[in-house]
Amino acid sequence: MTNFHHTFVTDPEDVARYLEALIEGFHKGVLEFTSQERELLLMPAKIMEMSIETGLRKGRIRLSINISWPENPAQAKPAATGSPKTSQ
Repeated sequence: MTNFHHTFVTDPEDVARYLEALIEGFHKGVLEFTSQERELLLMPAKIMEMSIETGLRKGRIRLSINISWPENPAQAKPAATGSPKTSQ
C-alpha cells in the first residue's frame, strides 16, 4: 500500500465538506483520496480502531483523528462502544 498526504489551508465549511465525504465513504465502504498526482482507494474493515486527540502545540490548537484497521480483517479487535462528547 502507498501512503497519501495532502495538506492545505481552508475554512470551516470546507473542512465540514471533507468530513461529510469521509462519512459517505465509510457508509459506502470505499474511501477515495485524490490529488493532482494520484488516487488511492481504501476499503475499511467492519471493525476499526479510532482515536481522537486535542491539544495545544507550538501556539496552535490541534485536533487529530486517527482511524486504523488491519489489512487482514481476521486480525480485527472486538468493537468497543463509545461516542464523542461535544459542547455547543
